[in-house]
Amino acid sequence: MRRYLYRCTICRTTSPICFGAMDLEAESRHHRDALHSGHYPDGERTGEVDRSGRWYADMGLVISLHARLADSLADLRDPKGHGTRLWAWALSWLTLGGAGFLTLWATSAALTP
Repeated sequence: MRRYLYRCTICRTTSPICFGAMDLEAESRHHRDALHSGHYPDGERTGEVDRSGRWYADMGLVISLHARLADSLADLRDPKGHGTRLWAWALSWLTLGGAGFLTLWATSAALTP
């Protein structure tokens, strides 16, 4: 399940977590209309976040991939939950490590005569 946040840097407020792009658009439009007369504040930010509320755009490639995989695994049991699940976090790292090992093994097997 996708999670989104709206952040207004002028008011220094962050919206509650929205579970769809339509909900996020409604939240941001309501904030702009109510507090900024419909204008777009400078530095306004919207985007997808993980279960802990961290922006995916601020993460590195491997950490972002790990967070998305762990969130997807944790969402299998608790789709609207928050926070990290240890089993999903560990299984995500195990999956990424196994994929990296398999790639390294396949590359070395292909390069050896």
